[in-house]
Formats: sequence, C-alpha cells, structure tokens
Amino acid sequence: MKELARVELIKDRAEYAQRGIKVGHKGTVMLGDERNGYVLVFFDGEYYKNKYGAMIMREIDVGVRVEDLKVIPDNE
Repeated sequence: MKELARVELIKDRAEYAQRGIKVGHKGTVMLGDERNGYVLVFFDGEYYKNKYGAMIMREIDVGVRVEDLKVIPDNE
C-alpha cells in the first residue's frame, strides 16, 4: 500500500471501534511501510473552526490491518 493513498475501511474490529472508526470511514495512508500487517491511516474527522476562523479537519490516526482496507481509485 502506497503512502498518501486514499483508503476506505471495509471491516469492523473492536480495536477500530475504540477509536471511533467503523466500516465506510475514509482516510489517507501515512508512513506507507507495512509493519506486522498494519499501516498508519489518518481517517477524516469532523471539521471545526479554530480561533482564527479557519476551518480545520480533526483527523483520527489508527493503525489498521492492510486486509481491512480498500484503496479508493483517484477518480472517486
């Protein structure tokens, strides 16, 4: 799996649910190196305004099993 690839979670597990992630959540692979079958994914979180009024997305970083991810093609 390549670094910065867009992915979607395709399997629920308790370890993901503890972080608030479930099937259908989308994110970006960070540190594309696979370690023990896992990659680090920054899942899209909620948007909020910072003190300067800029919209910022809160990201949720989770180590995810490669087999539980589907790569989203660039045209989607």
